[in-house]
Amino acid sequence: MKKLQFLLLVCILTFTVSCGQQKRYVSYKVQEGETMRDIADRLDMKTKDLLRLNPDVSRRPEANTVIVIPNPKLKNSTSTSTPSSEEEPTTIETIEDSISEPEENDTVYQQTIIEYETHEVQKGETVYRITKQYGITKDDLLKYNPEYTNIESNNLSIGQVLKVKEIKKTITIDKEEVLAKFLTHTVKSKETMYSLTRFYNVSKEDILRLNPEYPDLADNKLSIGQLLKIKPIEEVNEAENYTFYKDFIEEDTSINLAILLPFRADEYVEKSSKDIFEKNQLANMVTDFYMGAEIAIDSIKKQGVNVHVNVFDTGNRGNNIEAILNENKLENTDVVIGPFYSDKAEVVAKGVNVPVIFPHYSNNQEKFSSSKLVKTAPEKTRYVDYLTSYLKDSYKDQEIFVVGDDKSESNRLVSKVVSELKQHDSINNIHILKPEKGYIKRERFSKKMSSKRHNWVIIASEENVVVADALNSMIGLPDEVNVQVFSPNKGSAYYRIDNNKLANINFTYVSDTYTDEEAIETKTFTEKYLQANNTIPSDYAIKGFDITYDILMRLASGEDLDTTFKKGASLRVENKFDYRKKVFGSSSNNGLFVVKYNKDLSLSRLR
Repeated sequence: MKKLQFLLLVCILTFTVSCGQQKRYVSYKVQEGETMRDIADRLDMKTKDLLRLNPDVSRRPEANTVIVIPNPKLKNSTSTSTPSSEEEPTTIETIEDSISEPEENDTVYQQTIIEYETHEVQKGETVYRITKQYGITKDDLLKYNPEYTNIESNNLSIGQVLKVKEIKKTITIDKEEVLAKFLTHTVKSKETMYSLTRFYNVSKEDILRLNPEYPDLADNKLSIGQLLKIKPIEEVNEAENYTFYKDFIEEDTSINLAILLPFRADEYVEKSSKDIFEKNQLANMVTDFYMGAEIAIDSIKKQGVNVHVNVFDTGNRGNNIEAILNENKLENTDVVIGPFYSDKAEVVAKGVNVPVIFPHYSNNQEKFSSSKLVKTAPEKTRYVDYLTSYLKDSYKDQEIFVVGDDKSESNRLVSKVVSELKQHDSINNIHILKPEKGYIKRERFSKKMSSKRHNWVIIASEENVVVADALNSMIGLPDEVNVQVFSPNKGSAYYRIDNNKLANINFTYVSDTYTDEEAIETKTFTEKYLQANNTIPSDYAIKGFDITYDILMRLASGEDLDTTFKKGASLRVENKFDYRKKVFGSSSNNGLFVVKYNKDLSLSRLR
């Protein structure tokens, strides 16, 4: 009854204010991925107050849900009464940009953007003179030009181009036309230009070029609700997941996490740390993974999530797991990370009713059948598909060579590569090279390679001799012959090759990890890990952090993991998590990268 009374009161209030000159409340259509908390933050009000205005709306409403919000144009008004027709109410720019009353046809809509009049500083000009010339204050000049901190001390440099006047401009956007021609992104709260360029693997210059109507992008300024063009639709790979998972933390979220790792503490009681870790790959892997996970847990806790952690030693080959299950030690758990052994992962999945996160790659993971299991490492069969997909998208009349070792696994791989590439309308001729008398002569490459066309060499073998033989043939080719060597993955054979040689042949491969050293996430994690452990993080430490952080952040949304998997891919320190669930099976991560060696031995992400 009270709920009905409140609804009637809201309706009466809405009707009453609609009769006045300025509405106190307006309708707002929820955008894809927005939460009530996002909207409340932009309106500078409490989430619970917005929920009171909309008692039948959940905290995470579906896209296009119409809700009631306070009129942003009344925000910051100096008068508490309804403004007269001559008064111009103060408005909040970000809200005005992104919130408007929904129309019957919202495929064409108007958006307010801000452009600036500029002034180039001449000899003898001062801050005072410029502010008087344009009728602005020094504070205005500082606000328009935050990059020029010298304005504060009244210092200017000849040739500086200053923004001196805001010009509000209304533009009309045909959303259907934009969506038909471009991959797009609608800006959500807390997103940055850097996070967008990193996720979509485009440059800031690319986004600026495609979105000239938003000049503030040059200063890394985004407005919630902006529809940004990311890349032309013809450059979009259909196999790639361009849905960006947006981190969200539900208020008062609590997560019970269990970690199952083979610490084997009972065996190491009498041993020194040197004896434990020297030449003991498993001990190093497990310890590094856990130390990375610890930093992830601490980070999630500091963001307001109550994380309760129980760590279990599964012992040698997981011998303690049966006892852990029989004693119901995982009874109140929301998610399990571990165990390390694939055969024990199925055992744990049968013994609990929550997701079980398998934390690394195993040759046996393809056989997983439990719907509770989540495989964090992509299947190896995905690597070839990902490479051939990239090659087909990038093909521009290259000469193509596929190198095998004539063994059954290599022959299968050669056949798959050739079959996939020939699905491209323009790829007809592919040279297949296999060893004769144990090796491949350089002449077999050079006779067919063109100095007028780019040459691709795809190595479908992991044999040390075949890989070394093929790469040496590439290195000895004439300078005018342009070659790029590809592999579905960088196996152990490539670690025997000098990196300078790999750089000289533009070595390109598929990887399940890629580290952007400039990313703030990378720098922050490295600093925290160094501070906590007095050493830089290993690959397994980063894996421990990425997996734990991603799973906890998804659960912190208040939704189950399967639901979050459908909402998009996430990019952490060096791992991409793009989960797909089989109808009657486990969830698999399809997050892969195409990576190329540069001349300076750095790596570039091509996809």
